[in-house]
Amino acid sequence: MRREDAYQINWTPIIVMVALAAVLTFTQHRARASGDIGLACRGARRVVWSVQSGLTRGGRVLRRIAVAAYRGQELVIENERLRRELAYLESEKLRMWSYYLENRAMRRSLGWDGSGPVSFGVGRVIDWSSDHYRQRVTIESNRELERGNVVRTEAGLVGRVIEAQGRRGVVVLLLDSESAVAAQIEREGGEQGMIYAAPDVPGDRYLLQMSKLPPDADVRVGDWVTSSGIGEVYPAGIPIGVVERVERSAVNVTSLTAYVRPFADFKNLNYVQVIRRGE
Repeated sequence: MRREDAYQINWTPIIVMVALAAVLTFTQHRARASGDIGLACRGARRVVWSVQSGLTRGGRVLRRIAVAAYRGQELVIENERLRRELAYLESEKLRMWSYYLENRAMRRSLGWDGSGPVSFGVGRVIDWSSDHYRQRVTIESNRELERGNVVRTEAGLVGRVIEAQGRRGVVVLLLDSESAVAAQIEREGGEQGMIYAAPDVPGDRYLLQMSKLPPDADVRVGDWVTSSGIGEVYPAGIPIGVVERVERSAVNVTSLTAYVRPFADFKNLNYVQVIRRGE
């Protein structure tokens, strides 16, 4: 191609644009003279309105997306909060269930059905001190303790308070070598004697012995033993245990000993009743 052809101007588009501009100018002047809007304004408005409508719709879509994203973040935060609350409620549920089981065990130990006022103090065993001779527990009570308070379960006698400081006290159990309880056979004309911890009983540390019985005492296997109230250390009539066997000494045939299985469950001693001496 020749260099002169490269610089040749195509006048057709220019003539068309000039003609179109003239026509638009003419129609615009005529529209202004008649109080109307011209073709150019109508076209411009349609273009602008289309663009504006598109932008408006796009803005609405973007706004919805932004709101959804913001609310999504809120939902994430709310979901996390609900998860924490659920975990807390689950822990509270377990804690309430443990309280229920503890309360049920306490009522069973105390023989209280949960209705009506409680006529005795309630103690919880918090420590156990024991060796071959000493069998003592520390209890914490809902009432002030006094030295000499009698301690029992619904089933039977446990011991008595020998040290007291506020609501906490030390209880010497019937299993202790220093414990002694005036007792009697719970039968008409029942024999009387003393209840001690049974010494040197192979494989059984939860056995008591009733000694100082009359030589001709009528003591039978299955007899119930209760406190007699003699000496006023323990009130009369508290169940102690049941006679498992009766033995006479091979050295002194007049010496009679009854071995007694205590009613109180010393293996599972958790809650106790605390009553005043003499009640």
